[in-house]
Amino acid sequence: MIKSHFLHGFLNPKSIAIYGANNKGNSLAGLQLMNLIKSGYDGTVYPIHPRLESVMGFKAYKNIRNVPEIPDLVVIVLPAKIVPQIFKECGIRGIKRIILISGGFRELIGDRRNTLTEQINNIAKEYGIRFIGPNCLGVYNNWYGPVDHNKSFNIFIWENLERSKFSIASQSGTLSCHIWYDPENLDLGLGRSLSVGNQANIDIVDCLEYYKDDKYTEIIGLYVEEIKRGKKFLELAKEITQKKPIIAIYVGGSKAGNRALQSHTGAIAGNSRIYEGVFKEVGIIKTDYVQEFLDIALIFSRGIIPEGNRLGIITNSGGPGAMIANNAEKHNLVVPEFSENLQNELESVSPPTASYKNPVDCTFDMDLPYFYIKLPEILMKSGEIDAIIQYGVVGFQEVLDEYLKYDQIAKNAEFQHQPDETIDKLARKLLQPTMANCQKYSIPILYINPMNFNSPWSKRLRKNGAILFKLWDRPVNALAKVCEYVEYQNKLK
Repeated sequence: MIKSHFLHGFLNPKSIAIYGANNKGNSLAGLQLMNLIKSGYDGTVYPIHPRLESVMGFKAYKNIRNVPEIPDLVVIVLPAKIVPQIFKECGIRGIKRIILISGGFRELIGDRRNTLTEQINNIAKEYGIRFIGPNCLGVYNNWYGPVDHNKSFNIFIWENLERSKFSIASQSGTLSCHIWYDPENLDLGLGRSLSVGNQANIDIVDCLEYYKDDKYTEIIGLYVEEIKRGKKFLELAKEITQKKPIIAIYVGGSKAGNRALQSHTGAIAGNSRIYEGVFKEVGIIKTDYVQEFLDIALIFSRGIIPEGNRLGIITNSGGPGAMIANNAEKHNLVVPEFSENLQNELESVSPPTASYKNPVDCTFDMDLPYFYIKLPEILMKSGEIDAIIQYGVVGFQEVLDEYLKYDQIAKNAEFQHQPDETIDKLARKLLQPTMANCQKYSIPILYINPMNFNSPWSKRLRKNGAILFKLWDRPVNALAKVCEYVEYQNKLK
């Protein structure tokens, strides 16, 4: 069914014509063509330019009439006032899919609106054209072509991203694009992205229809400024959230936000409290923050979802443990006091200075297998918690290397600097048993290392599957949103 949806052709074109690209690469269309080249796209490319003979190595054509075939997709980055004429030419040529990047259509001009949107809508209707935009960045498909070829169809994200089953539909091109400029620090890949801009022809609802049945989309992210087909949106969302989480950022409701939207996409925003209530009713996870949007998606992307909202806390420092517990309860997570049996079991393996009621505070204990493997396993097997947040997974080697000049430390061979291969092996030994237990017991564990996110030890943790944060507010806030979704799903059962 997914291939029969009209959006599939936008994401998987075998040929593409681009208006607006030049050889200087200083235009948006030029950048999009460079992205297309970099992504390894193996379809046919037809630059359209009235004067140039070639664009970036591709033979250029004066107009769409001269192109030797009817392209599957046309991308337009031209001044708004000439776009209706281009639409007309494309319609006559038989084009059925257009991505309209250009802005200047629905936005306010002084105290009035222009009529360009109405013009292009009428032309599209006359010739049976579907189009994305205007005022967008287009589409990204990290599942382009055969799955084992690892190619993408990409016209707006410069970085090469890991494949994942997290897909986005956004009215903001920036949210579709700029958040992926630092992929090494996200630990989150991308499946597909649809930047719909003003939604003049194709809207968020169309994207949800496509993602609902897409086997390569398991988590959906939305950036919403305006919902045009409210009833259909809610029907679809309610159906989707029974199987796939939807994470949404809604912008609007404040005077400044509404003013910005009027000049951005021309959207008319509704009351944010109404959106919040409606989203909650159909199981959409709402957030106001881009970082939290990504954090929630990261937790879901690992595929280990808590069955409830009971949080176990492991820490090697009292202050962070207390702040995690306090913030967790404020966000409707439960931090249960452990049963007498569980406390006795923890006491039997813990150092004399430890506290084990929840949080479990190891007071900077240096027994790494105990901290990384034994404690999480005891909590997971107990049946008394649904998720774990563990603070203090620091790289001891990195800390101690700075102090080896002191004799009393240097004399201890245990703390001498070890080769990278030895530390790699240690990371695997400490992480992999717990990662396996997370799968076995369906209990996620979120780690916190206050050291640099790109420190050698942090990188090793992440390489071995750890969901890692630098400080403790973000994991609590994101986990609370995930647990709200779990509660919604549990009510449906």
